[in-house]
Amino acid sequence: MNRATPSNRRLDVEWIAMKAGIKPANRVSIAPERAAEVETRARREGFAVARAAHPVEFPGRPASLILYLAQDEAYALSVAEAEAPLLPGSAKLGIDEELVHHVRLGQLLGFPRCCVDEFGARLRRGITRRLDGRDAHEDFVAAECAARGSQQFLGRLNDLSPDRRARIVTFYPCRYDCPAATAYAEAVAAAAQRVDAAAAAELRAALLGEMRIGVDGSRGPDASSRVETLAVDFPTF
Repeated sequence: MNRATPSNRRLDVEWIAMKAGIKPANRVSIAPERAAEVETRARREGFAVARAAHPVEFPGRPASLILYLAQDEAYALSVAEAEAPLLPGSAKLGIDEELVHHVRLGQLLGFPRCCVDEFGARLRRGITRRLDGRDAHEDFVAAECAARGSQQFLGRLNDLSPDRRARIVTFYPCRYDCPAATAYAEAVAAAAQRVDAAAAAELRAALLGEMRIGVDGSRGPDASSRVETLAVDFPTF
């Protein structure tokens, strides 16, 4: 398995995509004490910022604050409003209403509609429910569905790296050869190449080769033989 991008050459692909005008908005989940720092940087770069109403706690994670970045304040607020009913602590929604908000959020963030719709299908079935009815980690279920529908396995759409930050697409691709996701990833990769060619080359290398994910969500060397694993080979970028 290829090594992930070294931390000292880390590329913030979502930031790069926004700066290049490829992505219309960004959702950033950070420790509350870092909010002012990120807001200052975003405004200095010409972006508007909206905050979630309060810090949130997702299962198994420390409390975080969600910031929404966009080219203008109205758009940033629209993204915040789309996700607000989905955040922990909000009133329970029926599945149909929940899907409406997820679709709206995905569209505002610039995710391909086909990938958003596939996420919706998994959500309706049960986000941790495999096609055979068994349960698994959400990432495993998404990867299994994407692999099942793929004819090619493109590294630019690889979302299974052991280093979860080593990726170009920050959404679940509906297939590992999805045309819309591929076009998005190509544009982001080209923008990253212009920002830092060496780091972009390292990221590209990290996304090629065989990746493993366990039904428990473990990846790479941590996806041991004690659990069922899915192996996906990404031979070309």
